[in-house]
Amino acid sequence: MESNNLENLKKKLYQKDRKFPDRLERENYRPEENETSLYWQKEETEKNDNNIGSFAVLKKSIFGRLKFFLYLLVIFVVLAGGAAAYIMYSGSNTVSSSNVSIDANGPIYVDGGQPARFNFTIRNQNSVSLEAADLIFDFPPNTYSSEGASLTRSRITLEDLEPGAIVNKSLDIVFFGLENEEKKIIANLEYRFAESNATFVKSKDYSVKISKSPLGLSLTVPKDAVSGQKISIKIAVISNSESTAKNLKMEMKYPPGFRFNGAEPSPSKGNSVWTLGDLGSSQKSNITVEGTIEGENSEERTFTAAVGTTGDDGNLKPFGTASEKVAIKKSPLNLTVFINGKDDSISSAYTGEMIRVDLAWVNNLSSSIKDAQIELEIKGEAYDQRSVSVTKGAYRSYDNKAVWNSTSLKDLASIAPGSSGKAQLGFSIKNPLPIYKQGNKDFSISIEAKIIGLGTSDEFENKQISDSLKKEIKIGSKLQAVGKTLHYSGALKNSGDVPPKVGEETTYTIVWSLANNANDLSDAKITASLPPYVSKESLISPEGSDLQFDEKNATLVWNVGEVPAGTGIIMPAKEISFQVSFSPNLTQVGETPVLVNKATVEARDTFTEENMSAEIPALTVNLSGDPQSKGGDDKVKE
Repeated sequence: MESNNLENLKKKLYQKDRKFPDRLERENYRPEENETSLYWQKEETEKNDNNIGSFAVLKKSIFGRLKFFLYLLVIFVVLAGGAAAYIMYSGSNTVSSSNVSIDANGPIYVDGGQPARFNFTIRNQNSVSLEAADLIFDFPPNTYSSEGASLTRSRITLEDLEPGAIVNKSLDIVFFGLENEEKKIIANLEYRFAESNATFVKSKDYSVKISKSPLGLSLTVPKDAVSGQKISIKIAVISNSESTAKNLKMEMKYPPGFRFNGAEPSPSKGNSVWTLGDLGSSQKSNITVEGTIEGENSEERTFTAAVGTTGDDGNLKPFGTASEKVAIKKSPLNLTVFINGKDDSISSAYTGEMIRVDLAWVNNLSSSIKDAQIELEIKGEAYDQRSVSVTKGAYRSYDNKAVWNSTSLKDLASIAPGSSGKAQLGFSIKNPLPIYKQGNKDFSISIEAKIIGLGTSDEFENKQISDSLKKEIKIGSKLQAVGKTLHYSGALKNSGDVPPKVGEETTYTIVWSLANNANDLSDAKITASLPPYVSKESLISPEGSDLQFDEKNATLVWNVGEVPAGTGIIMPAKEISFQVSFSPNLTQVGETPVLVNKATVEARDTFTEENMSAEIPALTVNLSGDPQSKGGDDKVKE
């Protein structure tokens, strides 16, 4: 049926001149308007029935809208940020960090210590201004301005850079460093875009190499030396710079087997560091180091010198270095001298001390050495000539020499290959030393020994073979420290009963005195403590003395400082007086209580560079040191 209807319709549609009735027009649809009450307009009973459900629907609706709003907000922020980033960094000419540039040009190589000019060009190719622009330079260590000022960081204020602005800045810089050392300048441009609070930074590095060291350094040492031989090392530092090289230091590195004897000028630290200060253009500084070198035959010893400035880490930052080698040769006839058993080139002794000198020799040849002789000369005012004693030898007072030969010491007649021998002498240090006026100080004794013999081999037939060396004995100062208790006499006025009585206060004056003979002393101080039953009073003499008292631990410290040579001999002793008070208790009846405990004295000998110490015994109420005391006043009474 359905199929037939479709066929009929199809025939009607394609039938020629077939007409269809007009189609009726559809009336406009208008929905019926019905008034519908909202849920809150319903009867009160309905409200009560649906109260909980209605609130849940409302809550869900509010949170749904809020969540939707937050989504919109996030999308807006992302789009706004993306738009800003695009505007800033897209490379368009609106506002872009890419349109801000720093160009640098200058030499690739510079001579150390010579001024060099570096140019920096800043361009703003944006359509807006750069505001609060600062150009900041960070410089490598040991960089200076052409005027000599040290450079670490420099800030140049550029103010505002208008659109299209080009700014040029030039720097005249002096670099100090090693040859081929790379130096890097870092330029940072800090700026803000107009109507923006964000700060942007544009950076540019520029590297340069030092083609020539600003300082010339030469090191001169012997090409070869006999083991145990004294050698001289000469160091010369010269400025190759037009600018002044500032705060220079020179350091030596000594090889194993080298013994430092001294230097001119003296090192500023230890035996290997010299403070040179500033060196102007073409100025020169010379240093000579003396010492002895030891080693096995054919060994090499390397000496190294470096000059530069001290870095932030306290280590030397070199501008120049130099190294030289010394070849060790075995001495055919070797002589060694021991002072009180020690093979030190410089030793110390004190007044009244006995000095023993031992001499030892060895024949390093494969043949004998004949008719050997030893001479030892003693120089200096500090030794007692009458005390010189020579074993199997003789002392000549007219030339201050001890002599050994084959007559007095038969071992010297013929020294067989590889054999050795010994000789000995002794003397004492004067006591007292010849101190008569200021300037009589820094006493020392010089010992110069030499051995000479004749060779017997074809190579050394009747040729002199010798060895020599020098030793020094520095006379150390003797520090004397004494103390005493006063009541009746002295610089301070005291009160109270003597002997002291239980429950009553008695004051005493404590006196410390220092004396010193041979050398200047530095950093002298005396330290002691007070017993718990003793109090320190305020009186002190001389006024202004540096006497410190720590009440927490009841410790006294007198900072004496310098004590010149001859103090207490040709000039008054260093002395301080201070007052203490004492109130005895019943347990101290019949006793002699201590007022000040044992004191320790410390100082440094500026000549021998040795630390020294002494002690002052504890001081009691005993007034034996008071010239006005009548005795019997040292026991506490009830």
